Amino acid sequence: MLRFTFRRILMMIPVLLGVLIIVFTLSYLMPGDPVLNKLGDSYTQEQYDEVAHEMGLDQPYLVRLGDYIVGVVTRFDLGTSYQTNRPVAESVLERVWTTVSLGLLSTCVTVLLGIPFGIISAINQKKAPDYVITVFSIFLASVPGFWLAMMGMLLFSLRLGWLPASGLSTWKHYILPVFCNAMMSLANVTRITRSSMLGVIRQDYIRTARSKGIAEQVIIVRHVLKNALIPVITVVGGQMSMIIGGSVIIEQIFNINGLGTLMVNAINNRDYPVIMGITLIIAIFVSAMNLIVDLAYAFFDPRIKAQFSHSAARKTQRSRRKEATG
Repeated sequence: MLRFTFRRILMMIPVLLGVLIIVFTLSYLMPGDPVLNKLGDSYTQEQYDEVAHEMGLDQPYLVRLGDYIVGVVTRFDLGTSYQTNRPVAESVLERVWTTVSLGLLSTCVTVLLGIPFGIISAINQKKAPDYVITVFSIFLASVPGFWLAMMGMLLFSLRLGWLPASGLSTWKHYILPVFCNAMMSLANVTRITRSSMLGVIRQDYIRTARSKGIAEQVIIVRHVLKNALIPVITVVGGQMSMIIGGSVIIEQIFNINGLGTLMVNAINNRDYPVIMGITLIIAIFVSAMNLIVDLAYAFFDPRIKAQFSHSAARKTQRSRRKEATG
């Protein structure tokens, strides 16, 4: 298991390096001039050359790319913002926890609601609870996230006055953004849980357990749910990555100072170092989530854990045979 984890961590290195190169190249080829955006309309050639030199834009592509990669790898230096002249790492680290906490809470709400909804829908197939949950899931899957957030703000903030409409100062400020962010992925988790549960319920060993007189709740929790969690874990991991990467809309609507708002401002101002820094942070988070999902497979499914153990044992036997023959 440790060998598998170490191997997966090593595989993250070329992925993140590829993200660095692709994002830097796209920023280099993107239309627009950050120097002109900073100077405005009135400037001289000397002023233009001086600002371009200060921003490091007078160097060739390969030199700039090499310096950027070396800075990120050796010092975690994400560059300096063109607009604020602050280190990008400081600006990102100030806001990253806001976005991550919003994503983690949204994922918890998605799991705590989506999996029970899927279980209820599966065990009541073609009954009233199944139809109600299915219609509710279709509604959530069809509604745009920004519309849901705006309707929630109009109802609970402006009309009823129960919840604040912007910011994240107190725990009440988290309720609307978290639930609106979670509802966008709730339908997918519910649907996958339902279909996975139905596939397991029809298996022969479930019929055998019922014939032995085991309580239905024990069968659902210990046998059906545990074996149906693998596709659900995959979906939840992907949804969490999407929530972190797609929090721009929620942060804009509720005026939250997270990575999404910082990214939008950087795009509008052509602040390429900030764009590249946020993209790298999101790529690191997505890679870490994929690693956690892979490790969760082995935790919930003993067959996968046994497969890792058998593969490690085979490699050990092969190495011993080579040593013996050599």
